[in-house]
Amino acid sequence: MSEARPQPAVIGASSLPARLIRGFALACFALLCGEQAHADAVTDGREVSAVIQDYLHGSSYNRDDQLRRAFHPDARLYLSQGTDGMREVGITEYAGWFSRNPGQFNGRIGRLLGVQVEGNIATAKAEILVDKDQARFVDLFLLKKLEGQWKIISKTATRESAPAHGRQVLLVVSSVGTVPGTRLAAGNSFAELIHAYSGFREAGYGVQFVSPEGGAVPLAYIDTSNSEHKAGIYNGDFMWALANSRRPDEVNPGDYAALMYIGGNAAMYGVADNAGLQSLAVRIYEQQDGVVAAVCHGSAGLVNLILSDGSALVSGKRVTGYPDAFEDMGAAYYKSFPFSIEQRLRGSKGQFRHGARGTSHVEADGRLVTGMNWESTRGVVAAVIQRLDAGSGAQQGAAAAR
Repeated sequence: MSEARPQPAVIGASSLPARLIRGFALACFALLCGEQAHADAVTDGREVSAVIQDYLHGSSYNRDDQLRRAFHPDARLYLSQGTDGMREVGITEYAGWFSRNPGQFNGRIGRLLGVQVEGNIATAKAEILVDKDQARFVDLFLLKKLEGQWKIISKTATRESAPAHGRQVLLVVSSVGTVPGTRLAAGNSFAELIHAYSGFREAGYGVQFVSPEGGAVPLAYIDTSNSEHKAGIYNGDFMWALANSRRPDEVNPGDYAALMYIGGNAAMYGVADNAGLQSLAVRIYEQQDGVVAAVCHGSAGLVNLILSDGSALVSGKRVTGYPDAFEDMGAAYYKSFPFSIEQRLRGSKGQFRHGARGTSHVEADGRLVTGMNWESTRGVVAAVIQRLDAGSGAQQGAAAAR
C-alpha cells in the first residue's frame, strides 16, 4: 500500500484572523485610492496645461475668444505699470487688447514652465518672449476648478531683459529605469541633463524633454555634494520638465531647431530603436535644417538614423561617443548592452574618434555634433548654439537681400 501524501494546506477566509483580513482589505483600498488619486492628478495637470495653452495661443495669435475661454469671467489680472506700479484689469479689457488682426502672429512666443495641482486649485507658470524688445515675461497664474472646468482666476507677471529669439531644443531621454532582464538600475545622466538644460536656457532657447513613454524619467549619478547637482534638484522648472517629458507623438518637429540625445546607461535601451524618436531626429535635421547632437552614451540614439536618400545620418561624418576602450567589458552593465556604440557607428561609415579619458572631446561635422563623455556636454551645447546662431544669421541675411 502506498504511503499517503500530505495534502497542501488551503487557507480560506474563515481560517484567517479578522484583523488580518481587515488590514489586507484596507491596504488594497488605500492602494486603489492612491492609484486613482494619481490618475486624477495627472488628468487635472493636463487640463490645467490645456487652459494655459489657450491663454498662450490666444495672446500670441490675437484670438480674443480663445483667450477669454481660459479665464473665469470675474478673473483679475495684476499687470506692471511703470517701474514699481501695478495696474488691475479684468479679462474683458485685457482680451480686447488682442482683438486686432485676428489669427495673426503678433511676436509673442509663449511656453509653459510648470503646473502644480492641489485638489481643486492649481498654480501655473509660463514665459512670454518678445523678440523685438528682447524681453522675457514670467507669468504666474492661479486657477480653480469650477463645475468640472479649470479656469484662470488671477494672473500677474514680471519682466526682464533676456535673449528672446524663441527657438527651441528637444532633449531626448530614456524611459528605462531598470536594465531589461536584470535588477541593475538604469537612468539618464543628471550631470549631462543639467549642463545641457542650463546651457541652452542661458542662451535663450526653450528646452523640452522627449522620451519613448513620456512622463517622469529615471535619473542617475546624482551627487548632492556637487553644487550644480544640488541647484538642479531644487530648480522647479527643470525638475517639472523632467517629470513631464513628452512622447514622440506629442511633439511637432517643426517647433525645434535642434535635437540632442542625453547619455547615461539608460540611453542604451528603448531609444535607438524607437521609430518616433528616429522620425523626429531625421525631420528636424532634413526639414528644419536643424542640428542633431549627442553626448556620451547618448550617441546610441544615432545608430539607426537613416536619411530620406537611404544613407545613414553619420555616414562620412566625424562622430564620437563613449568608446569601447573606456568600457569595462567584463562588467555586468556592459554585458547587458544590446550593442557597441562605437562599432555600430563605424559600421554606418561614421568616422569615429575619441580623446583621452576624463577630458572633453567634441566632434562637430556640419549639423552633427557629438561629445565623448559627460565632461563634453558643455562643449556640445556651445557647438550646437554656434551653428544655430550662424544659421539664423544666414537666414536673416538672405531675407534682407530679398
